[in-house]
Amino acid sequence: MKFNRRFFAILGPGLLLAAVCIGVSHLVQSTRAGALFGMDLLLFVVLAFVMKYPTFRFGHEYAHATGQHLLEGFKREGNWALALCGFIMLGVMFTGFAAIALITSGLAKISFGLDLSIGVIAAALVAFTGACLILGRYRWLDRMVKVLVIVLFVSTLIATAASLPLIDWRAADVFTPEVLNRPALLFLAALVGWMPAPFETCLWQSLWVLEKKKTQALTIREIRQDYHVGYFSTLALALCFMALGAAVMHGSGKEFAAGAAAFSSQLIDIYAATLGDWARPVVALAAFAAMLSTVIVVHDGFPRGFAALLACYRPQLGSETAQFRIYAGFVVAMGLGAIAILLFFIGSFKTLIDFATTLAFVAAPVFAWLIHRAMHAPAVPATARPSAALTRYSLACLWALSLFAVFYLGLRLFLHP
Repeated sequence: MKFNRRFFAILGPGLLLAAVCIGVSHLVQSTRAGALFGMDLLLFVVLAFVMKYPTFRFGHEYAHATGQHLLEGFKREGNWALALCGFIMLGVMFTGFAAIALITSGLAKISFGLDLSIGVIAAALVAFTGACLILGRYRWLDRMVKVLVIVLFVSTLIATAASLPLIDWRAADVFTPEVLNRPALLFLAALVGWMPAPFETCLWQSLWVLEKKKTQALTIREIRQDYHVGYFSTLALALCFMALGAAVMHGSGKEFAAGAAAFSSQLIDIYAATLGDWARPVVALAAFAAMLSTVIVVHDGFPRGFAALLACYRPQLGSETAQFRIYAGFVVAMGLGAIAILLFFIGSFKTLIDFATTLAFVAAPVFAWLIHRAMHAPAVPATARPSAALTRYSLACLWALSLFAVFYLGLRLFLHP
């Protein structure tokens, strides 16, 4: 029993990573993948996790080995690396958070029968998460996400177990899926590219590890356990949501609605109609837990990253008081920016999301290269550096990510319908 308590206590940054990942990429993209292609894209999802494993792992291990966050490692490459990182985070922060808040608000409206507009619910949601983060800081973040991820995992496994007999496994063709037209290829690229999360999350991981170590001493073995629990739980849930989509939607002739509230209502109604009314609260709880955990963690990650980034430029901003003030300011600004987009720029929302998506795809190999360089730098003790096999694995993934970014840009820019 003592071991179990210790094991639960060491979990933190890995579950925060899971909470970031288990959001739009899982609830929306994985479910759509199952609905459109059954289980045909299973290997592509697994490949995405295999391809990104070392980069996300380095986010955990760099902070533990050096006592510094990854932005300090970027700084050694030059100020250009910090500037590029800041530009990328700024380019995706408001639109990405607005998209997450929009879907979460739609789920809240449907799940709890709220007679309020999506904008009002989103504003209340963002205000709630912002207040929790400013008042409770990392301690509340850690505790809230542990509860939400456990609720999400249990409820999703229950719904998935009930849906597995409904999947036509004989029709699945995971080796040669029929993804030939441009819309399908763009969907596949987005599914793999955003699975499990953009690489700026690695920066947040390093910051969360440092916060965790302020209150709890962790060994490298425990750091890796925390990472593996979070990362492979994320993979398991991605496959669960794909299976749910394949069970309840594939071959039905139905299509998901585009609007947040309509999509949420349709998602829950379809599960209830297929699995039975007992599934309605289970699926609603799983979906809302997935998105709420993502809202909380993303609302923490970007402000925490910008506070650390500014301290890299001006060391006097690295004091605990200054860091908290910058963090709180960005929490408020991020919330207001997301709400402004939802209220005043919703007509241009798709364009903004396309820009953020393209920026994240192009930046992925650059982030991965910087993180690889940081993990192999002299600042990392020789005993903590990756093995020769892991280094080769990371380099192979770098090449794969670069080729994938070129492929995605080619699809968007040159391959017309």
